[in-house]
Amino acid sequence: MKTPTEHNGDASEERYADKADLAALDTKIRAHAKAHRQKNPEPAETGRRSTAIGMAFRLSTELVAGLVAGGIIGWVIDDLLGTKPWGLLTFFFLGMAAGILNVFRTAQKLAADAAAQVGKSDDPSGDK
Repeated sequence: MKTPTEHNGDASEERYADKADLAALDTKIRAHAKAHRQKNPEPAETGRRSTAIGMAFRLSTELVAGLVAGGIIGWVIDDLLGTKPWGLLTFFFLGMAAGILNVFRTAQKLAADAAAQVGKSDDPSGDK
């Protein structure tokens, strides 16, 4: 009885046949994938559009979060101090200002990142 580590001539030939089969399969898969990409090209705008939608949601969330946080803080302060509606109004407007400031800062950062990406893609040497 042979141990699993012992090899005979048949096993060696079988390994070479398996490698040839795998190479042939790999070639077929690559050819099929290339034909599929040529037949169904992915639109270049898809990535940009989804990124723009993500940015819009992020900016709107920044604004809404400031408004909600200011409103809740003002409501709690009004409830504790009995100063209705002045705390709510004051902190609502402070939250609105904070939200707008956050949107402005985030938009500037996103614009700077986008400009850096455009600068990298315009440079053919890849240096920047």
